[in-house]
Amino acid sequence: MKGKPVVVGLGILAMSVGLAQVKINFWHSMGGVNGEATEAIVKGFNAAQKECQVTSTYVGSYDDGLTKLQAALRAKNPPHVQQIYDLGLQGIAESGQVIPISDLAKRDKYDLSGILFPLARYYNLDGKYYGAPFNASTAELYYNVDAFKAAGLTRAPRTFEEFVEYARKLTKKDASGNVVQYGASIRVYGWFIEQLIYNQGGYVVNNENGRTKRATAVEYNGPAGVRAVKWIVDMTREGINVNVGRDGAAQRQAFTSGKAAMFIESTAALGAVTREVGGRFQFRTTSLPRPAGTKGGTAIGGAALYVFRGHPDNETTCAWNFVKYAISPEVQFEWHKATGYYPVTRATLELPQTKAYWKANPNAKTPIDIILSSPPNKSSQGAVAGVMPQIRQHIEEAMELAIAGKATVEEALNAAAAKSNEALARYNATVR
Repeated sequence: MKGKPVVVGLGILAMSVGLAQVKINFWHSMGGVNGEATEAIVKGFNAAQKECQVTSTYVGSYDDGLTKLQAALRAKNPPHVQQIYDLGLQGIAESGQVIPISDLAKRDKYDLSGILFPLARYYNLDGKYYGAPFNASTAELYYNVDAFKAAGLTRAPRTFEEFVEYARKLTKKDASGNVVQYGASIRVYGWFIEQLIYNQGGYVVNNENGRTKRATAVEYNGPAGVRAVKWIVDMTREGINVNVGRDGAAQRQAFTSGKAAMFIESTAALGAVTREVGGRFQFRTTSLPRPAGTKGGTAIGGAALYVFRGHPDNETTCAWNFVKYAISPEVQFEWHKATGYYPVTRATLELPQTKAYWKANPNAKTPIDIILSSPPNKSSQGAVAGVMPQIRQHIEEAMELAIAGKATVEEALNAAAAKSNEALARYNATVR
């Protein structure tokens, strides 16, 4: 990927006329291990040049970050750059509040063609990049190799049916009948359901995931969604999948403590999992299982960096400079190594240090193998709709109802779909 992360022209101007350092604000949603890696990028950029100074602010979860952004936009005081998750793409693009990355790249002849194809086809909306892919992920299966060996299992499960069989074999109880090791830990998370729909070749919203034309209704309550939710609900109610609700940290800790032998999570959890396991047992990562007889792919996850309007030109230049630095090959390699997010550019994949790292750490290469082998269809491209955050919440509410036995999976998903469709209709009415 071509382009240099440091703007020379701005530096010459600043030094020649004695201008003060240009200060910009960067909002992000990375905590824990990933937050430390984010701060390392900010410090690296600030140390690499003298013209621009980035101040980073953690704004909570992705959803919290969007809420704070809306308030900042109403006050006409947005950050210069914000990390916004994949679900925000259509809403942010249609807000008119961001400067498309494509426009900034065209201005200084920066080549965006090196962005990995799965990311390019997700984030390239209507022929433009509104944000620059920054932290790229997908969902994968983590499994405890030592626990597998003790249970006589020699490979990862490939289908839903195999996964249930494995989970039963891996679940252990003490003499009093208390579970001391669950087969799995899969939390209530709409993104998992989306990915499990995609790997069956299904869609979350109509019009081929909103890719052929604007989405007007959801499809997650169809056969693929019902199979995915029922799979998790049935294992939870049987007692072979530990119920941690929506708590991602509790799910991860169930695995790293040995309480659960398998779990589904983002590739972005690899750094935290590795640190928490601490070599106490061997674990591996692989692609998600799917129902026998189905075929599909996986969609990207993660977030992009967006540059907002309403700032002086020199501040916008610094903001764009920071974005270029964050997606540059060497920086993306260090980010990948520290977090588990996979690199966003092909140039990073081709670095000698990346190849050496993968050879020593095969789990780190799993997401690249998954995403690059995914079929290039509309399903695995991922859904775009202006209310995707609400859609995900509705799916999670349905899962909770079904796990609690307050509704069947079909009833819960149909009720959720009705709410999602109402939200989608309201959003669409505002942009037509």
